[in-house]
Amino acid sequence: MSGPVSFDGPLLATLRYRDFRNLWLGSFASYAGQWIQQATIGWLAYDMTGSKSLLGLIMGMRAIPMFLCAPLAGVAADRYDRRRLLMGSQVISALTALVFGIVLATGKAEVWHLFVFVLVSGVAAVLDRPARLTIIFDLVPRGEVMQAVAINMIAFSIARITGPAIAGYLIGWFGAEGNLFVQAAMYFAAATTVYYITLPPREIVHSGRSAFAELAEGVRFAVTDRTARVLLLIGITPFLLLVPIFGGLLPVYTKDVFHAGPEVLGMLLTSVGVGGVGGSWFASKCMLSQKQGVVQACAVYAMCAGFLLLSAAPSVAWACAALIASGSAEMVLFTSNQATLQMCVPENMRGRITSLQQLYPGFVSVGIMIEGIVADWIGIQWVTVLIALTTAILTTVLLVFGGLAKVHVNK
Repeated sequence: MSGPVSFDGPLLATLRYRDFRNLWLGSFASYAGQWIQQATIGWLAYDMTGSKSLLGLIMGMRAIPMFLCAPLAGVAADRYDRRRLLMGSQVISALTALVFGIVLATGKAEVWHLFVFVLVSGVAAVLDRPARLTIIFDLVPRGEVMQAVAINMIAFSIARITGPAIAGYLIGWFGAEGNLFVQAAMYFAAATTVYYITLPPREIVHSGRSAFAELAEGVRFAVTDRTARVLLLIGITPFLLLVPIFGGLLPVYTKDVFHAGPEVLGMLLTSVGVGGVGGSWFASKCMLSQKQGVVQACAVYAMCAGFLLLSAAPSVAWACAALIASGSAEMVLFTSNQATLQMCVPENMRGRITSLQQLYPGFVSVGIMIEGIVADWIGIQWVTVLIALTTAILTTVLLVFGGLAKVHVNK
């Protein structure tokens, strides 16, 4: 762990560590690339096909590498050099974006290219996440981990603001291929920052068991340990039901509800990111509470309220306000959920348990597919109302009967 320099304020304190600063900068670049990709592919898919169902199916393809590869990526993060895993994933992501951008620029892109791009880039992202999140424990003292996770999520939120804004306007100005080239540059930048990270020596104990045996051990712990189980359930629920709306179906709101173009899509996605920045700051304050289960339940309720407002929004301005509220609450939930779970698991199992959290975006992809199909039948606004009410009910069940209210963190 590198020596500290001066950074004022409790939230910025972890940035005094040089290697964590490099990780944070790389995370920002990587997250920005992902948000550029998400806005671009969502718009491109709906523009090429005109089908909500196909939009949901293309965006939902990300679930395949997440469900198949994320647990094994967690085993890799426990077994191998996390720095090399990070660099490899970013280089793969950069090359994939670059190639697809060239295909778009030549005018030869077809719908099947979208499916391939989403699959390959999904594999690279899955390889990245467990290593990126668990490496935080290698770069800052344990007493500052909760704050480090919070400020890492601020990078995620800032990227959510800048990424969609760049994507929305570049689509209008230069076409989708310009977004892909920017995305490739972001991933190459992320790989460069990882190169300058120096990790402290970490003893990797080889158990002699296969990767699948170690994976099974991690899954057994997640299922049998009450705290781990309820934390994973409260994390999965909104990612399956709520997040798909702004994770892939905002192009439907843009075109069908507000009858607007890509610039408005950029505004809507950026609003989620604006809320996320505020939510990350608020999450850092919530980290001081030991009752993290209650914090997460309240965050989900706030998300549900924001989505109900979105469904009834009479204008783009009201929709942006609803998305700011929802994005803020989502970031409080995800930051608390991620940090609390990592603090409550054994060190030698952290990569595997963290990888299960990386299934959350997979559930988003499943939700996009299902909700895209249902939206073709009853409309996107009624889908939003239905999923908000369902999520609130399921959260209450977890809080009252599932043990969520009893989840505490001892630092």
